[in-house]
Amino acid sequence: MTITNEELREEIYTDLIQEYDHLTHEEITDMVDVEMIVTWIADGNVERLGEDTYVEHTTQWRKKFTMSELIRFYLKEF
Repeated sequence: MTITNEELREEIYTDLIQEYDHLTHEEITDMVDVEMIVTWIADGNVERLGEDTYVEHTTQWRKKFTMSELIRFYLKEF
């Protein structure tokens, strides 16, 4: 399932805004480099399986993530 970088960027921001609803948009963008996450995903490190379901290569494509979980995973691991 293919997703454009713009759709991906919008999905990431939406999840970050929901998770960190006490922060401003500027504080979120200062905290997280969304472009790095988009690049990481677009470089083939993540595959979208379905609506809000993803797998990631360092987990050997075994662990399924929601976008929120994928963002937290990225922030923790990278």
